Amino acid sequence: MSFTVAVVNATPASMRPATDGLGQGFPEAAAWHLMDDRLVTEADAAGGMTPALTRRMLALIDYAVRGGADAVLLSCSMYGPAAELARRLHNVPVTGSDEAMFADVAQRRPGKVLVLGSLDSAAADSARRLQRVVEGVEVKGVAAPGAAAAAAVRDWPALVDALARAAEPSLGLAELVLLGQYSISPVHAELADRLGVPVLSPPLMAARALREALV
Repeated sequence: MSFTVAVVNATPASMRPATDGLGQGFPEAAAWHLMDDRLVTEADAAGGMTPALTRRMLALIDYAVRGGADAVLLSCSMYGPAAELARRLHNVPVTGSDEAMFADVAQRRPGKVLVLGSLDSAAADSARRLQRVVEGVEVKGVAAPGAAAAAAVRDWPALVDALARAAEPSLGLAELVLLGQYSISPVHAELADRLGVPVLSPPLMAARALREALV
């Protein structure tokens, strides 16, 4: 049996990681990519999601469901709260980019977690939302200068370097490192080797969660 997973993207750099995650974690699914490349820049400029941006995301989710998607995956971490709203409106699985990853952290109950992002606002948002989900865990969000540019041109060695440079001063006793954006996730294995701690990949974990919901 085959499935269609609509992936709502806010940057072209998240499309390939989402497709690769589905290929590995949900091979029965085909990705259908939708794009609004102003979602991140406008949210960043506004300091976070606004009601107007939330409505725009909900409209994209509605378009995907009406178009026949069996599930919807939001690849932009900043729009995770819109997934919860969409689940009240639609009878297909809708998941934010990092919900499955956060659930895994909640099961592990580490003492300290480091969340890496490509932007200050994105890293802070991911850390704040994780802290609400997992009580009693120390969470720190750190932005990695140069990560977005490296990811955009798929320069994986440069991306690993940028993420490692950002992480190392704050690593301390961190038991887990989380990658906050899909665009920086392709190097999770290489970064884990570099840092010596587990690094979680949100696209793969989201794909596995959707498979569990549908298969």
